[in-house]
Amino acid sequence: MALVAASVVWIVRSQKKNFFALNPVALLESAFSKNEYSDQICRIPKLDINAPAIIKFLHTPKLLNCNQTETNWAFIENGRFYIADEAVRAHGPIKCNHFRFWRVSDDKLASDVISDVQNGSMIEKSDFFRAECNATKNMSWSNLFATIVPDLSAIEKAKAVKKSAAATNLNVYIIGFDSLSSLMFQRKLKKTYKFLVQDLEAVILEGYNIVGDGTPQAWIPILTAQTELELPLTRKRYKNASYIDDVYPMIWRNFSERGYVTLYAEDSAAFGAFYYRLKGFNKQPTNHYMRPFFMQAEKEIKNRRCIGSEPQHVTWFRYGENFFDQYPVDVSKLTIMHHSLLSHSDLNLVELADDDLTTHLMRMRDKGHLNNTLLIVMADHGPRFAKVRETHQGQLEERLPFFSFIMPPWFRQSRGKLAWTNLKMNAKRLTTPFDIHATLMDILSWPTDEQLTDFDVPKKRSMSLWRPIPSDRICTEAGVEAHWCTCLNWESADGYASEVNATARALVQVTSASSACNRLAAGE
Repeated sequence: MALVAASVVWIVRSQKKNFFALNPVALLESAFSKNEYSDQICRIPKLDINAPAIIKFLHTPKLLNCNQTETNWAFIENGRFYIADEAVRAHGPIKCNHFRFWRVSDDKLASDVISDVQNGSMIEKSDFFRAECNATKNMSWSNLFATIVPDLSAIEKAKAVKKSAAATNLNVYIIGFDSLSSLMFQRKLKKTYKFLVQDLEAVILEGYNIVGDGTPQAWIPILTAQTELELPLTRKRYKNASYIDDVYPMIWRNFSERGYVTLYAEDSAAFGAFYYRLKGFNKQPTNHYMRPFFMQAEKEIKNRRCIGSEPQHVTWFRYGENFFDQYPVDVSKLTIMHHSLLSHSDLNLVELADDDLTTHLMRMRDKGHLNNTLLIVMADHGPRFAKVRETHQGQLEERLPFFSFIMPPWFRQSRGKLAWTNLKMNAKRLTTPFDIHATLMDILSWPTDEQLTDFDVPKKRSMSLWRPIPSDRICTEAGVEAHWCTCLNWESADGYASEVNATARALVQVTSASSACNRLAAGE
């Protein structure tokens, strides 16, 4: 309710004479239509990173100790399995078997066994396996592994695709986090933020506004340019629900058709964006798909924050890094990753990943993987469930997640020079997940200089950030419903107590009616 304060004041100020004659629907329609209030330029609120109302909920979490007994006996390097020298010194000769597993469906895995795997053996057939190892001193050890086994047919297909002159052939690496506002990212991932801004020269979107509630409502517009309600029914509790890949125009298809090898990696099987409420995928959606690993991990591992002696998030980071390690440089890559374990339900835990995320991004840079890559580090939305969400600033932060772009220096100084200038300008304007879809599509067919300098463009719901976005764009034009819009002018309601109370009651009525309508539209 706090987010409609400006509209309440506008209603009271402009309609005071016949205030009680207006019905609730008329009140809201008058507040959010093209009028003296909503026709103003969108002004994203400037929030205090050290706001006392937020800071009081923050603390430094206890260190994550995954090495309670000893370090992992084995590791993978350059696609090969190795037994650690330290483990051999401690336990004598070690023999290992591999229990490989892979996807049959989003609910079922298949597996096989490779016995007596030799030290230095190449990993084959599947990205995922459990190593079970025995030492001569009657000791045993097991652990799950995730790596990249290159899809040779995908490489052949990628190289066979005729490259369009309009294509950039840039890799795209998206690494996302759950429930991190732009300010919370800066508070909790300080080293990462500093590295992004100072070393990688990231552009941070200051006006990136969510368009719905929750992770699917963040990712679906990015991946399809549409909302869940605009697309066919995929909610799994309905008998007539479709699989997502059968009816959603997922953007990784566009990239695959243009010769990209693709990867999608969420760090949760049970609560993933496309599995918790939705039906999931009929066929494996991308060339590499991490769901099987976490299906098995959630069965076997009690402490989900650790994979053996290693933090879970480090295993997850490495999977994305291995994707770039194992495929040839001349094969274009689309990587989409989403992490929720440390950030979804707790404001503070994600701080445990700060050093490791910084290290991961440094390794990606130092290995040259970012030389031809558009890197996006982002969040789906801000905190939704924590106590901070009960504060006024917390409600605003929920709607303003972290979103950043990093472009290779050579590209932004040459072919992408105009686009980079536009991006920096657009960073201060209203942008949404719909715009990210258009931005990614431009990677496949780069705009002409004329398109990149055309400021007289019609306002659309999806507008590429490489192109000029009008400075007077408002929420209704960008596809942001009033409930989620942060472009509000806050004014004091002093002197209007009775009118504000009456309007608040009207808003409750309209909200209840709107929720009922949405449930009916969604088939609930």
